[in-house]
Amino acid sequence: MTPAVVSATSSSSFLALVPHLLECTPRESLVLVPFAECRSLGAMRVDLPSTKDAPSNESVASTVIGMACKVSRTDAVAIVVYADETLADLPTLAYRALVDATIARAEICGLNVIDALVVGSDGWDSYLSPSASMPHPLSDIASPPLAAPNGPPVDDQFAAAELPAVDAALCRRVIAALHIIERELGNTPQGRALPRRSRAATVGPAAALADPPVLIEDALAAPPTELDAAHLAALAFCLARPSLRDMALMQWAANLATGDIVLQAQAAFHRGRPFPEDLARPMWGEGARPDPDRLRRALELCRHVAAALPREHRPGPLAACAWLAWATGRSSHAALYAETALEIDAEHGLSAIMLDLIDAGRLPEWVFERPTSRAGTGSSREYPGR
Repeated sequence: MTPAVVSATSSSSFLALVPHLLECTPRESLVLVPFAECRSLGAMRVDLPSTKDAPSNESVASTVIGMACKVSRTDAVAIVVYADETLADLPTLAYRALVDATIARAEICGLNVIDALVVGSDGWDSYLSPSASMPHPLSDIASPPLAAPNGPPVDDQFAAAELPAVDAALCRRVIAALHIIERELGNTPQGRALPRRSRAATVGPAAALADPPVLIEDALAAPPTELDAAHLAALAFCLARPSLRDMALMQWAANLATGDIVLQAQAAFHRGRPFPEDLARPMWGEGARPDPDRLRRALELCRHVAAALPREHRPGPLAACAWLAWATGRSSHAALYAETALEIDAEHGLSAIMLDLIDAGRLPEWVFERPTSRAGTGSSREYPGR
């Protein structure tokens, strides 16, 4: 969830803010915005259920309100439905039963419902005070709020998960470098498990793998587009191997020192020692809250690595993308990355695990933590209640 410092003084201005909280303009979605003392704490999105499936309405309502209750100090929520329907053609507001179920669940949990709105293809309306005739025009919410926190949002909840475009010539250089690395390291015990630092004398593309944590850390220091083919290939090599990939994820969730510790633990594990449970906890979304900006930069890096590879080489970086998206609360993106990886390799372990976590509705504990306010950051300004 992404906090913002933007005033929302009416339903229409609030609707203009929601896409910036989500960093997309959602479609066919139920969005819940939790509040603490009339200040927004971010936003969460789930897919709309079938309109004919009443049990799904209750299930979805319980899930989203349960998620809202996990956010520290939540005392109220606002509900927004984004539907493709033409509201003027409907006898009642779209997904009325779902919204009623969500309001009821919120009241059971002691949460005030600040607003409940629907955005259709032809306008918007309120479930709490519906218009007497036609819905309000979309032009009411077309202008973004002043000081929008994250710039213009992307088109919908899936657009941001599309891989970036990478120059074809760079892709050819990356795969050529990857073939060299695999030829030098891939068929050795060191390459199959963990490259030894004694291989620092290796020349060419494989030289970057002399110290994997340093490679992983340095890759975050500049935009992915500034990395050369050799470094992208070295990262692809790491992300294709579970031990190195998991080390990278845990390092990105913490720091370079953690990467060194995990690398040593991985080496000890391959010698028969148990892997320390405390080092594995972040993998399942437990423990201290990572730096969200660090995770985002790692996600962009892994997306760039995946885009620079032929399709058959993408499951590793796509699985890393899935975990990093999940770790930042973007389950829809995480599912798309994992599903794409499994389409390429149906037995890909981490991708299957990520889908199981997402299907179970599980998110990392830190997603529900309220970040410490600083100057220029924090939650949105007061939104008037009803």
